[in-house]
Amino acid sequence: MQNTIKKLLFILFSLMFLSLHALQPLTKTQRRAAEAEATAIIERFTGGQMPVKVSVSLPREADGRDAYEYAFRSGKLHISASSGVAACRAFYDYVKQKGAGIASWSGNRFEMPCNPEAENRKVVSPYRDHQYLNVVTYGYTTPYWDEERWDREIDWMALHGIDMPLVLLAQEQVYREVFRDMGLSDAEIDEWEVGPAHLPWMRMGNLAGNSFDGPLGRHWNERQVALCQHVLERLRALGMKPVFPAFGGFVPKAFAKHYNVRTDLTGWDWVPSACRNYRLTPDSEAFAEVGTRFIRKWEEKFGKGIYYLSDSFNEMEIPRDTALMTAYGDAVYRSISAANPDAVWVMQGWSLGYQRDSWGDGILKALVKNVPDDKYLLLDMATDYNRHVWNLSYNWEFYEGFYGKQWLWSVIPNMGGKTAFTGVLEYYANGRLDATGSDGHGRLTGYGLAPEGLENNEMIYEMVTDAGWYNPDEKIDVEAWQQQYFRCRYGDVAPSDTAYFHALQRSVYTAFQDHPQFAWQVRNKIVGRGNVRVNADFNKGVERLFLNPATLRQRFAELSPEGAALWRNDLVEATAMYVGGKVEETNLRIQGMLDDGDTIQARSTVRNLETLMLRLDRALTAHPLYNIEVWEKQAMAAAGSDAERKRNAVNARRIVSVWYGNHEKDEPVNDYACRIWAGMIRDYYLPRLVGTWNKRIDGVPFDQIAFENTFVNSAPMLSPQPHLEASEVIGFLCDLVNDAKSLAQ
Repeated sequence: MQNTIKKLLFILFSLMFLSLHALQPLTKTQRRAAEAEATAIIERFTGGQMPVKVSVSLPREADGRDAYEYAFRSGKLHISASSGVAACRAFYDYVKQKGAGIASWSGNRFEMPCNPEAENRKVVSPYRDHQYLNVVTYGYTTPYWDEERWDREIDWMALHGIDMPLVLLAQEQVYREVFRDMGLSDAEIDEWEVGPAHLPWMRMGNLAGNSFDGPLGRHWNERQVALCQHVLERLRALGMKPVFPAFGGFVPKAFAKHYNVRTDLTGWDWVPSACRNYRLTPDSEAFAEVGTRFIRKWEEKFGKGIYYLSDSFNEMEIPRDTALMTAYGDAVYRSISAANPDAVWVMQGWSLGYQRDSWGDGILKALVKNVPDDKYLLLDMATDYNRHVWNLSYNWEFYEGFYGKQWLWSVIPNMGGKTAFTGVLEYYANGRLDATGSDGHGRLTGYGLAPEGLENNEMIYEMVTDAGWYNPDEKIDVEAWQQQYFRCRYGDVAPSDTAYFHALQRSVYTAFQDHPQFAWQVRNKIVGRGNVRVNADFNKGVERLFLNPATLRQRFAELSPEGAALWRNDLVEATAMYVGGKVEETNLRIQGMLDDGDTIQARSTVRNLETLMLRLDRALTAHPLYNIEVWEKQAMAAAGSDAERKRNAVNARRIVSVWYGNHEKDEPVNDYACRIWAGMIRDYYLPRLVGTWNKRIDGVPFDQIAFENTFVNSAPMLSPQPHLEASEVIGFLCDLVNDAKSLAQ
């Protein structure tokens, strides 16, 4: 009975959602749901300090764009908006205009403004869509999240004005039911599945098989279904338009045997010889049948949607036969539209720049040739790569405005959840103007960000989400924005802060490294220089921050508890970047000693370096996010048995270290995630570095690959490390910075 009621509620929410985004007037029920959800988010963020009246009463613009207005009168902030998301964005806009707070992954701050009065302000979104997340975020950040963590992310999304997140939960249970209905056994499906953190690449056809810590198990799938229902209930109440998964052609190996059909063996560009999956050919009736069954079963569980994501050729060989590509496009679109005629096929545009030689000469045009223009949406998700990494023309220019199809401007500020600072702040502020000011931009409908990993580089994400609500011809003053950002984050800005902010602007945030990493984080580099721009300007800025511990303590005392906590987190991150660079310099010094034959000094310096890195590891325990224990506890909490807890812990550790399933040699994905985390330093990076030095200095045997496999398979065991208490942080960081400076000289 309870399941029946839940299913009826989802059907009701789905119908409400579809009518909302068909630009029809909102019903009274829809308005009340949006108002209640937005009000609850605002109350959670403010702790109930500020009286706010939310009214979802404004109509959307004719092309579906959100709008809001607010004013402070009679002791209350009055917000009128076109959706729950717009209402949350309105409140966050007010807060940031006042410098009264910030919502971030490492913590929130809100203080009631001394002068809460505000003139009437009205904003219309320049875009219909504000998209968020990457397919692989579901591997590098979110795979083990529970309801509480998703709730916090939904609050973050709404306050930042995001209304089109990818929702890629629970699809393995849907596939399992589809394939069971089509005659496959659970054992045959199990053989196909991988562990939770590697699911994105199975979904995109890059790999398969339980050597990647699969299969998932019944508990996992049931938990994901319940989680997806919870997430969608909240998103729909806010008026969001989630992007759902659709079928890209990938099936278990046993499928071909049951249906006597041909499958292509796919290969992943990164590890083509070892990472394989099985893709149906588009002329097979089974392609459309599986895809349509998937959508229907998905909608039975989670209600109807509008946007459905499908990619058949992500980072793999792309057929040069235009007729074949048209057949693939037709098969994908038919499989979706047969189940839901109103649906829009969404496709990632990452490969359009990454593999431009393969997609040019009419290949993309052939793929979408027969898809109606309003039934296709391309996520042009790597404009920052075109501009700052590949040095290519923009995709909308090369592909002729995407041939009349809808598309969305987006960026990928992070690969793999790497924690090192990077990004061109100016581009994330104003790069959108290159598209909106172009005569050839075609049907640009949206704006987005598609990071592979979250919970890092928080300033970058604040900038990107803010820029999505600026007028399409309005240039952001980056320095003024940055000053206001830190005022919102801490409560005020001190002179030493400003010097550090300017140092960031002259170093790590002037260039975009697609894979920012220190050399000591990567096995085949270890001794050398990485690409994190911790240059002289950055180092001077950090050293000035820690020049006077007494002044720093006084500054902490003057901040609110929330502002002080955020400042402390940022100081830990700054210290990690600084010490990370000094470790590189020290490694180069040690190599120089060996080149000069001074093994005694080299051996002594290695011991000092070991002590320094252990202290850095302890410093990171004071950060709420930069600790492998947080990650592995999430993984184990998502399990339903001891065996599954162990498998999840190993899977979680694998993805942030060796990545690969059967780790026997150096693969391109080895050390991909490069997380500067407590636990990762003391039990992975440091022992590997010291083992390498001991082998070079004294000939002590050390097998790097064997060590790495032991690290992965010993999860969740870690060596003990006392957590650094908040009261200890300032003195500890000051000493750490000074000692790192001395050791590297």
